[in-house]
This record gives sequence, C-alpha cells and structure tokens, in this order.
Amino acid sequence: MEHSALGEALDYLVAYKAAHRHADKAEMSRAYEAAFTPRRARSVFVGAGYALRFTQANQENFSNTVLSLSALRLHDHQPLVVVIVRPSEVSFLLANSSVLARISHSSSELRPDHIRGSFNGWDIMRSFAGLENRRENFSSIFELHQASVWDETVERLAEVSAMVKARRPKFVPSATQRAAILDAPRRAAEALDTPHYLAISVELASRVQGAQRAILDAARNENGNLRGQEVERLITGGENGHRLDDLGVALADGQLSIDVKSKRLNRSSAPKAYNVDKMLDFLAQPGSVAAILAIGIDTDRERVVSSLVPVLDRELLRVTGVQHHWAGRGSRGVTQFSADWGVVFDGSHRASIDVAAARTFLQHLIEL
Repeated sequence: MEHSALGEALDYLVAYKAAHRHADKAEMSRAYEAAFTPRRARSVFVGAGYALRFTQANQENFSNTVLSLSALRLHDHQPLVVVIVRPSEVSFLLANSSVLARISHSSSELRPDHIRGSFNGWDIMRSFAGLENRRENFSSIFELHQASVWDETVERLAEVSAMVKARRPKFVPSATQRAAILDAPRRAAEALDTPHYLAISVELASRVQGAQRAILDAARNENGNLRGQEVERLITGGENGHRLDDLGVALADGQLSIDVKSKRLNRSSAPKAYNVDKMLDFLAQPGSVAAILAIGIDTDRERVVSSLVPVLDRELLRVTGVQHHWAGRGSRGVTQFSADWGVVFDGSHRASIDVAAARTFLQHLIEL
C-alpha cells in the first residue's frame, strides 16, 4: 500500500500538471510547496514521511544530475521520489540508494566512510528485484530497500562504478572446505536433537519474553531497518557490526551462529537473510551450524512469539531465494526470504532438515 501522505502529494502533482499543461519544474515545485508546506533541505522537499526532488526532462531517459550521494543519505530512511516534469506529463521514479545502479560523478576514493559523488537520472534502476520502478510498486521496492545496509550499498556502488576493487573477494572453498559445507545439513539435523540446542532455544525464548514490552514498542517504528536493529539490540545487548550473525554460541563440538530476524505478523515482508559468501565461509568450519532467531510481533494482540530455526530448515529453505541487487561485483549475492517466511511462526511448525534438499541448495550456492 502506498504511503498515504506520499500518495496524496503525487496525486496532486498529476492533477496539477493535467490542469496546467505548460507547467515546468519551477512552477510545479512552487505549487507543491504552497499546497503542502514541506520542509526544504536545499533541493529536496521533505514531506510527512517522504521526500521529493523535482527535475526537468524532455526525453524518456533523462541525464540530469539528480542529487549528491551525501544528500541522499540524509533522506534514505524514507521514500525519496524524483518528480520528472516533461512538456506534457509528470512521472515519478523511486531513487533510494538501493535503486541506484551506479554513481556517474564520483571520487575514486568513494567508500562507506568517505562519501563522494552524485547520480544522474539514467543511474536510477527502472526495475528492481523484478519490480518495475513505477508508482504502484514504490511501497514494495521501498520495503526491500529498508532491509539494506548503507555501508554495503555504498560499497556496491563503488564497485559497480569501477572505482575500487571488491573488498570482500568471492569465497573460494578448498576441497576440504567444500566437503564441510556439504556436510552442514547433517550437522544441523543432529544439532536439533541435542539437549544443548534445546537449552539454547529455551534461553532465547525467555529473553524474548522478558523484552516483550520493549519489542512491541520498537515494532511501531515504520522504518524496517531501524526496527530490526532495535529488536536485535534488545536481544543481544549490543551492535553486531554487520557480521554474519548477531549471536554466537558454543556447541559441544562447534559453533552455533544465530541471526535475529523479526517480523510484524500483520504485515507482509521479504527480508534480506544472509550474505552467501559469508555463510559459505562459516559453514566451511568444522562443527558449524547456522540458525535464525525468528521473532514474530503481533501489535494488535500485544504478543511476541519466537522460534530458533536452522537456516537449512525444510520450510525456511523453501522460501529462501538468492538476490544480487544488494551485492557488489565479485559476490555470490545475498539470500532473501519470501513473504511466506512467516510459516516459521505457525504453532504447528517443527524445525526439520531435508538433508538431500539442503545439500543440493548448498551446492547451488557454491556454484554461483
């Protein structure tokens, strides 16, 4: 569903252009400003939960410089829409950082701690994760964007723009490591039946219930990225620095990596799961088992449920796909859970591993 305030603004602009066919960028922005009294942040108009950048174009593909990357960062937590005013119509593109294909004008030193450069109209993707960059898809695209991490996005843009080498080269497992990766399903299946795994699951469920009130409060944040980070902090007690996991727990003969994933049960979501190269690197270690602590938040009923689920769980694997729009050059990409991943919150769900299917999935990841 489109953000109501943003939808109202875009409806106004379409209607204004239809009534004033010769209105240019300057007139359109003045009319919008008079009608909505947004806050001005230089060339960006900041509305109620969204931001607009007006530009003028005479052709379908416009090459105008839209915004600097440093300016975009200030508004990247909410939908940033480029309003393209043409001679006979007005159109819109979502231009948050995840939807940028490259940076046209930049310093060769672009990196997460040294933001430089700006993007043009043609640098904005016209489709993202299978969705056309059209108004009716803005909400779905922005939801995917909220799962991104700014530093990783900047790293991707720098790499794609051919300015720096990938900082994390593709993981190339040795024969021994490949065997360890393909043995991961057996390890996960055996771990499920151990008293130690059960004890860890019970301890984490207790933590979640102890933080229930704070988790419910955090769930009211409409920014999915910030909401997820706050829930993680409530369970782990600190920041994870964008590692593979949020929690690491010793097993009798190895290590259990646990990533905290939260979901509002009354909302559809398709979150980013894990970096494929990082996961393969971890599973190449003897005794390694990877899982997610899935936290379901029902704000209507004021309740929170949780489940410790191996990433190779039969049902979770069924809703796990690989995406490349978050990944840099030379990377296998990242996995993403589809909207059906809420199956793990079903009271009848019991974690189980289909060893053969999980091995096939891991073999596919290795070969990417």
